[in-house]
Amino acid sequence: MFRKITFLFIVLLVVVFIAMQFFQPGKNLEEPTEQHLFNTAHVSAEVQGILKNACMDCHSNNTNYLWYHKISPVSWYIHKHIADGKKALDFSVWGGYSKLEKIGMLDEVCEETKEKTMPLKSYTWMHKKANLTEKEIETLCNWAESYAEELLLEK
Repeated sequence: MFRKITFLFIVLLVVVFIAMQFFQPGKNLEEPTEQHLFNTAHVSAEVQGILKNACMDCHSNNTNYLWYHKISPVSWYIHKHIADGKKALDFSVWGGYSKLEKIGMLDEVCEETKEKTMPLKSYTWMHKKANLTEKEIETLCNWAESYAEELLLEK
């Protein structure tokens, strides 16, 4: 009897897993608009590379999806992760933020990378390029601080 119940339970789990694959969240894939950070601010190629490797998948409208992102329930976890990231900071709508919002976000970018709370460990575990070196963190912070000062002086 126990074997039969176990077998039925496993079959049910497999059926549920297969059914989940038909219900995928929408993809976060859009072409950059004129509001995107790279189109509204001077960002060196080096800083763009750092942002693309460590930030843009969760903080823009253009995620680079890997093979495992297509498997439920991972796809739903990633979708929620991206939605939360974009709620906190979305480089795709950078031009729409106020000057004070931008300055605050630039400060957060520097602070969170220095404290190594961003990028998240769960992200860097699968995305080795996102593991920022001390030099990359310094480069990113120098850019963020310089850009924030530029915004402060802007009329």
